Amino acid sequence: MQFHRESEAPAELLREDRDNGPNLLLVVSNLPLALQQSQTMNQSHPAGWSEEELLSHCKLTFSRASGPGGQNRNKVETSVHIEFVPAELHAQASERRTQNENRKVAIQRLRCKLAVEYQPTRELAPPAPLFPSELWNRYCKDGRINVSDNNTEWPALLAELMNSLEQNAWNLSLVADGLATSSSQLVKLLKKYPPAFSRLNEARKLREQRPLT
Repeated sequence: MQFHRESEAPAELLREDRDNGPNLLLVVSNLPLALQQSQTMNQSHPAGWSEEELLSHCKLTFSRASGPGGQNRNKVETSVHIEFVPAELHAQASERRTQNENRKVAIQRLRCKLAVEYQPTRELAPPAPLFPSELWNRYCKDGRINVSDNNTEWPALLAELMNSLEQNAWNLSLVADGLATSSSQLVKLLKKYPPAFSRLNEARKLREQRPLT
């Protein structure tokens, strides 16, 4: 997804640029670029896409699950494998009894994987100051982040956090201040998805910082 910015525009507006086709959006705003990025982060990152949009870029395959779990589970194609084709990222679920249940689990797992391993805004300049999105503010109240890892919006929050850390040299305290929370709250959030927490410690190791536990 591409964006243009016109800093002299009189008001905030996000609209389709009809001269260049539906895949090109025109951001017309007099807001700081960092704030524009934070407000569009959850829509531009695949982890925050609608299910319909996400699946339009995915390949789904079904197979019979193996092992215990009942006659239906072993005789019907209840196991679900999903691939996000543009990045060749995969997720799978087979532990539930029905294909529909496993499909939901696989999609959620793919969203989380995308949040950690797919950062389309990595080349953008680091935002200064850092602005939380409306979605972030919805789940972060008085400095405390309250979201279940089963929540369908949880991967989008994770993507926003990973993007913020990536663009701010993995400075946990700086990002915590920008997102109106504490470092301990961010660590707690990252621990909900162990690969995200491992990614943080890998970045800390490269910077000769002690790993977090």
